[in-house]
Amino acid sequence: MDDLWNALHNTYNSASGREVDLSELDPLPTLKERDWPPFSALELTDALASCSSRSSPGPDHIMWVHLKVILESHKAIQILLDLANACIRVGHWPKHFKDSISVIIPKPGKPSYSTPKSFKPIVLLNTIGKLIEKMISNRLQFNMIKFDLVHPNQVGGVRQRSTEDAGLFLTHLVRTGWAKGKKTSVVALDIAQFFPSLNHAMLLAILRKQGFSSVVTKFFASYLVDRFTAYMWGLFRSGPRQADIRVGQGSALSPVLSALYIAPVMKLYHMNPVSLKMSLLSFVDDGTVAAQSKSLDENIETLKEAYTLLLSLFVALGLVLEHSKTEYFIFDRSHSDYSPPLDLGYAPYTSDNPLKPNLYWRYLGFYFDRKLLFHEHVRFYSTKALSSVKAMKMLGSSTRGLPPREKRLLYRSCVLPIATYGYRLWFFDGARCKKALSSLKTMQRKAAIWITGAFSTSPTGGVESLAGLIPVHLHLQKMAGRANY
Repeated sequence: MDDLWNALHNTYNSASGREVDLSELDPLPTLKERDWPPFSALELTDALASCSSRSSPGPDHIMWVHLKVILESHKAIQILLDLANACIRVGHWPKHFKDSISVIIPKPGKPSYSTPKSFKPIVLLNTIGKLIEKMISNRLQFNMIKFDLVHPNQVGGVRQRSTEDAGLFLTHLVRTGWAKGKKTSVVALDIAQFFPSLNHAMLLAILRKQGFSSVVTKFFASYLVDRFTAYMWGLFRSGPRQADIRVGQGSALSPVLSALYIAPVMKLYHMNPVSLKMSLLSFVDDGTVAAQSKSLDENIETLKEAYTLLLSLFVALGLVLEHSKTEYFIFDRSHSDYSPPLDLGYAPYTSDNPLKPNLYWRYLGFYFDRKLLFHEHVRFYSTKALSSVKAMKMLGSSTRGLPPREKRLLYRSCVLPIATYGYRLWFFDGARCKKALSSLKTMQRKAAIWITGAFSTSPTGGVESLAGLIPVHLHLQKMAGRANY
């Protein structure tokens, strides 16, 4: 069993012992060290308000609602703030943790859900630890934006920058190139085992370079070192295995730390003259390089140059690109079908087996086509939504099951968001989207007939009105206006 556990552990820790080059960060300016003020009561309540009252963050089954009841007391809030600030200063739970937690336990007479059976102070450890992680993550997110620590083209791990923003950036870039008579070629690259490969020494060097307080770097130095993990397979459980790399995937700190880790790559790339010919977009572990020129053959040469540069930057940070997952796509609205293959220079895509563009490119859930018509994208999601509508018929009919009001709520909550995913990429003023809208209208007509229990030959406008559903194109206009605001 030990050999099997070691084999499993080595699979997820292949980056252990991988060398990093801290001197690669030298070209970046070292920001002045900033203060890290103590946490405020508002930060604590904001972090707690975003937690679902129905979930429990640890194996002790202490739900967030328990902590919300406990923190109705101002005294409990102050004690918890003292604990959070002490954790940052010393890098771990202070020795007087049990005594402090005992003070904030509610007195008898509270509702039964606030004091579970066999309640002991130590069971709050996981819940409070997760809450403090959220508070630190919120503070780091604020610092990232205020002090320009991440690149504008960096989307993943940064709040208010979604997959839709990445898709909009890419489509805008392509259409701008077409307006200048240029063709666009893109290469999408993938980092192998990104979260398990983040090197702790490099992460601490990046935090110091970005001007974070020595208190913060000392906290993460203590937070990340001497960590252990265990594995479970059915009823079998391994012993503790040391994890000297990675950030905990699923932790509130993982997205923000990964964004800060990738930021130097983005900035070093745009400091290189190669970036004048190409744009680089990053979404967590997915990077996209876009080259634009009047010749597709010229794009190939610049893409190979950019890929080599990015490979060297990622290797310096202890990351490895997975060449086999690299994708290549061409945006060209001309009538020509010319699609030159790309010799990446790295196995498996060499001169003997060059990388060829597909008919469609799936990126972050969007289905791009060569001319940005998005027919395949809308067909895929409207079909997916239609399948959901047909499956919902088992929940009720015109004579039994859910009432119409709940059917409508179910459709608007669970089906419509699927059908309209990525609508901003193809629905805008002046866009030719008649074919795309017809697919969505068919889907909504089926849903309206199911909600109202009307005959299948009923007119679309009538059943939509009775079901309380506005036409699809007006719904998209409403959402597009709100998104622009």
